[in-house]
Amino acid sequence: MTTVTDRHRPTGWMLRRDGRRIGIGERISRGWKITKLGMAVVRADPELIVYTSLSALFSLMAIGAAISGSVGLDAVASDPECVGEDCGSELAFAHLAIWFVFYLLVSVITVFWNAAIIASAYERLSSGTNPSFSYGIGQAMKCLPQILVWGIVAGTVGLFIQILEGLSHSEDSPLPLRFVAGLASFILGIAWWIVTFFVIPIIVLEKAGVLDGMGRSMELFKRTWGEDVTSHIGTGLLMTLCIVILFFISIPLMTMGEVGVILGMVMLAVGILFAVLFFSTVDAVNRASLFYYAKTGEMPPMAAKVGIVSE
Repeated sequence: MTTVTDRHRPTGWMLRRDGRRIGIGERISRGWKITKLGMAVVRADPELIVYTSLSALFSLMAIGAAISGSVGLDAVASDPECVGEDCGSELAFAHLAIWFVFYLLVSVITVFWNAAIIASAYERLSSGTNPSFSYGIGQAMKCLPQILVWGIVAGTVGLFIQILEGLSHSEDSPLPLRFVAGLASFILGIAWWIVTFFVIPIIVLEKAGVLDGMGRSMELFKRTWGEDVTSHIGTGLLMTLCIVILFFISIPLMTMGEVGVILGMVMLAVGILFAVLFFSTVDAVNRASLFYYAKTGEMPPMAAKVGIVSE
C-alpha cells in the first residue's frame, strides 16, 4: 500500500521554478494534464465508475426511504378533524426532520464512496498497481468515524447554502433579501469549496481527523489553486460538451416517428447518465492526482506511463 509521508513535503520550487513564480498559463496546462490523466485512469479502471454508481444508487434509496417515511407519517399522524392555520405545524416539523436526516444520510453516502474512489485511484496513480474493488471500500471503512462526521458537517453547511440560494430565487422574499441571500450563497459556496477541497483525500489517505483535514486542506489548496480550478472546470466543460453532442445526435432520431422518438429518448437518457457517472468519477480521481501533486510537487508516476508527461 502506498502511503503519504513527510519526506514528500513540497519545497519552494513547487511555487517557483528557476527563481520565477509559476505563471497562470503553466498552472492551467498542468490542470488540463491532470484532467486528461483522470480520464485515462477511469478508462483503464472502469470499475471506479461502479463506486460512483453505488453512491447514486444508495442516495436514491435514501431519498425513496425519505419519501416513504413522509407519506407514511401523513397517513398515520394526519387528523382530518383538525382545522386552522396552526393545524399540522407539528406534522410539518416532523416532515422537515425526516428530510433533514435523510439529506445528511445522502451526504455521508456521497463522502464514503468518494473516499473509496480517491483511495483506489491514488494507489493506481502513485504505485501503478491495479487495486481490487474491495480495496477502496476497505480504506474508506478504516476512517468511517471521520467520514460520518464530515458527511454531517458538509451536509449541514451545504443545506444552509442551498437555503440561502432558495431565498434568492423566492418571489415571496423582498428584493433586498433576495440580493443579500444570493450574494451570500455565492460567496459562501466558493469559500466552502476552497476550504474543503482536500478534506476527503486527507481523511482517507492520511487517516486524519476532520478538523486537521480542514486546516490542512486550505494550505494545500493555496499551493495548487490554478490546477485545482482548471481541472474542475475542465471536467465540467467536457461533460457539458458530451451532453450537447448527445442532444445533437438524439434530436434527429426523434423526428423519425414513434420508434425514432423512443430510440432518441433512450439514447439521450442513457448517454447523459453515463456522462454524469463517468465525469463525476473523473473529478474524484482528479482530486487524488491533485493531492499527490500538492504533497510532492510532482505529477503522479502514472502520468508518465500513459504519456501525459515525459519521464
